[in-house]
Amino acid sequence: MPSTEPVGFDPAPRPKRRTFTSEYKLRIVAEYDSAPRNEKGAVLRRERLYHSHVKEWRPPGTPGPWKT
Repeated sequence: MPSTEPVGFDPAPRPKRRTFTSEYKLRIVAEYDSAPRNEKGAVLRRERLYHSHVKEWRPPGTPGPWKT
């Protein structure tokens, strides 16, 4: 009995991109900036984020913790 599904048919639904609220972004940036240097990675891993997220979410004109 032949299958009616096309070759290569994947029944799994497409994954959806995560969306982040402004409050969440500001909270994570503040937590990341206030974390000691050796704990910043733990914040990112816990939230499943990359450093580039924090860089993008930092308000414009706001220096990072490395600038004074």
